[in-house]
Amino acid sequence: MQVKLTNICDIETDGTEGFIPSNGLSFLIETEDKKILFDTGEKGSILINNMRLLNINPNSIDLLVLSHGHWDHTFGIEALVTARTEKNELVIIGHPHAFAKRRVAKLHRRVKYLVKYRWYNFGFPKLPDDVKEKLFFKPITEPYELTPILKTIGEISEWKEKPSKIDSLTIKLDSKYVKDELLDDLSLVLKTKDGIVVICGCGHAGVLNICARAKELYPDEEIKSIIGGTHLVALKTDEELDYVADKLEKEYNKPSLYFSHCTGKRAIKYLTKRFGEEIVKAFRVGNILTFEC
Repeated sequence: MQVKLTNICDIETDGTEGFIPSNGLSFLIETEDKKILFDTGEKGSILINNMRLLNINPNSIDLLVLSHGHWDHTFGIEALVTARTEKNELVIIGHPHAFAKRRVAKLHRRVKYLVKYRWYNFGFPKLPDDVKEKLFFKPITEPYELTPILKTIGEISEWKEKPSKIDSLTIKLDSKYVKDELLDDLSLVLKTKDGIVVICGCGHAGVLNICARAKELYPDEEIKSIIGGTHLVALKTDEELDYVADKLEKEYNKPSLYFSHCTGKRAIKYLTKRFGEEIVKAFRVGNILTFEC
């Protein structure tokens, strides 16, 4: 069986006329019997535009999975639901915190982003009632089987390696805002014939912690590829990047790296220099990866 992974929303496109780049992220994963959308990007009009150019019918989506609740991964939901003409509910899976409201803790930063984005909610969007009626929310914290070959890795609450948090954010839990520990960061693991593929949305849990959890789920399988946003943009020194690269090489045998979104140009340039273009490859809007499973 072949599984296809299509990049719908990302910071760069493959150059095809009409594709719109954006800060957000959205991937489509097509298995033998399901089409699973992983995040919806930052803006519904961009999501729908790119889906149209890729000949992806919104009605064909069987399941929506959220990597976490940040605006650049969730604000396309309303447009997606509105574009669906079929009456069946769309199941949306994510950590309970993915559906919470978030905001910037420091006032000066909140004002900055209010001016830039015209709002300050960094969390799940406020949806109209008629849109919410078409969604079935399924909060999960444990690893969850989406298909026999694709599962979520579940909540990572203990980090052996450094996570990639955003210290300036708070999250609304039990009617009050508290420090956001980004526990909702959720990655996927695809079991292929050659090993496992790790698919990240933003990687706030830390790419090494995510890899370690994937190996816990599949201890006898080698990680063949890591795809998506890894938030390596938060690593500011060569020493930090060296540490991650060493781990990827020595513990995980240099998996193919299809990094995008929040990985950061500096980290991609560094890893390309370290591992070469055969290992570090572009994955942009319009690009498609296929895996034998």
